[in-house]
Amino acid sequence: MLDAQNVSKAFGRFRAVADADFAVDQGEIIGLIGPNGAGKSTLFNCLAGDMVPNAGRIIFDGADVTRASAEAHARVGIGRTFQVPTTFEDMSVLDNVMVGAFLRHPHRDDAREQARRIVELTGLKPDQRARSLGTPGRKRLEIARVLATDPRLLLLDESLAGLTPGELQDAIALVRRLHEMGITIVIVEHIMEVIMTLTKRVVVFNQGHVIASGTPEEVVADERVIEAYLGRTGTPERGSKP
Repeated sequence: MLDAQNVSKAFGRFRAVADADFAVDQGEIIGLIGPNGAGKSTLFNCLAGDMVPNAGRIIFDGADVTRASAEAHARVGIGRTFQVPTTFEDMSVLDNVMVGAFLRHPHRDDAREQARRIVELTGLKPDQRARSLGTPGRKRLEIARVLATDPRLLLLDESLAGLTPGELQDAIALVRRLHEMGITIVIVEHIMEVIMTLTKRVVVFNQGHVIASGTPEEVVADERVIEAYLGRTGTPERGSKP
């Protein structure tokens, strides 16, 4: 489905992503982990068209999208969230989601109907003002707005961070529902409970490089991961934040 080949992205002399290979098969749910500053969000920016890599290629469904715009990426079915949700504060939840729906539904009534379906799916209140939402609501609204674009591949950048244990379980259940709907998902997350619970394959980033890939159990036992990511011996507890 997605094949990133030898992708590099530099900012001056600093290479945030260095010759990274990253492939996603249709139907997968993958965890992308690594220490702060490892290059995970920069890789997401390249995969979603928010940045153009300095080198390498990004292939989606056989088409080269390396230099395509973010809108073009969205149109072929790649959607992404951001670490810090952005909302139109004075607009309702429904109108915020309609912004995403307009990508595929140019007529207002069609966009509104699409937005209503997504708002119901995500458990939000359509008439609530975005400015009144707390952290869980804002994160869910960010996901809802991306879902309204009908993505086939969803890139979640720390969309489950900062939640209480109860809110986290609700968010995990939502991600599972999206996956069951046929959406392929890649999750950047520091909460190991999320990774261990949701994913079948984990890719580990460190200093812009992929250093390990495997099942969650294999990855947390990998000496390279323990040294570079966990910074200690032994494996993390399921609810820990390395």
